[in-house]
Amino acid sequence: MNKINTLPQLLQLFISEEDFDQIAVKYGYIETARKFNFIHLIHFWSIAATKAWSGFREAEANLPNCSTLPNVDHSTLAKKAKSVPYQLIREIFQLLIKRMNRSLRRSFVKKYKLYAVDSTTITFKHPNYSWARYTSSRHAIRLHTTFDLLNHQPSQVIETTGRDHDIMVAPKLYTHEDINAVFIGDRGYASTATFEDLNEQNQHFVIRIADAYTASKRKALKRLNVEKTNIVRDETAILGKGSRETKKRYRLVTFQDSEGHDIRVATNLMDCSAEAIASMYKSRWQIELFFRWVKQNLKLSNLFGMSENAVYSQVFGTLISYLLLRWLYNETKSAWSMVYSLNFLDFSRRFIQHTLPSEVKAEIQWFHLNRRSLSYLDGKY
Repeated sequence: MNKINTLPQLLQLFISEEDFDQIAVKYGYIETARKFNFIHLIHFWSIAATKAWSGFREAEANLPNCSTLPNVDHSTLAKKAKSVPYQLIREIFQLLIKRMNRSLRRSFVKKYKLYAVDSTTITFKHPNYSWARYTSSRHAIRLHTTFDLLNHQPSQVIETTGRDHDIMVAPKLYTHEDINAVFIGDRGYASTATFEDLNEQNQHFVIRIADAYTASKRKALKRLNVEKTNIVRDETAILGKGSRETKKRYRLVTFQDSEGHDIRVATNLMDCSAEAIASMYKSRWQIELFFRWVKQNLKLSNLFGMSENAVYSQVFGTLISYLLLRWLYNETKSAWSMVYSLNFLDFSRRFIQHTLPSEVKAEIQWFHLNRRSLSYLDGKY
């Protein structure tokens, strides 16, 4: 049986060699290496994300234990990470998302599909990261992310240095072909220009605003009597002041969190209950868990290279690892969850360590045999 027990094998379900070659041509990359090519580099990053390696030297010592990678020295790894355009790996990441989304279509359809928008900052002190200067003594990159709250995976990631703030990059995150998408953001994404632009584009949003945010001409909305509700107010209002005042009225929902603090969100959703809108906003915590999980369990904060290209190559290679693990968990869980209670963290750790229960392994192999290739989902690249 052709067993699937490594992330590179799982990646091959979605991305064919033809895909790799066509993307390389798109970015003008010509492969000259015979022993360790750019496909090996992508496989290397997906494996390195699951190990506790401190850098290329430690990776070199452990390559003999990786059946899917050739044995090369640390200088070869470093040179490859520096020379292969990271945009090529980012394109693989984006194609993987596209194909996963098509394979994850469900028989049921919810009216709205929720997407959280947020960013995470990765900081480092080494002086050789001067291209990512953040403060006088620190350097940083920032990953601006749109996160699919149904499938628990990113649908878009935009990489910048740490000085590019959320509000500057946000318009690029609010692009989605699904008219039922709802973008959910924290206070860093609140601006009257954002509200007006999203509304004009017929994009739905639920975005938190600060307590001091100006709201005028308020009108309370009629509400049904709901027992044990956490809703404080449900109203419409004009937002902002002066030249930044909105032309349209927007809905304001104020509710209390678990600690009794008031949270106020602005939205253009008028056909949902206030309780549903509050629930939508609270679901955004999943993107924060995603950032924390990737940093802690896929070692995203442990950077191997120092060039901009090497850093972003590792970042997108790491995110590819997350996508593969999450997809496998989502797709096989229903078959073994009645016997084994494994959350995503337990599942991914045991998959990486090859210690999953035999019944779970058997289900993964069955799944692999019945879905040998998913690269056809997108047709011709």
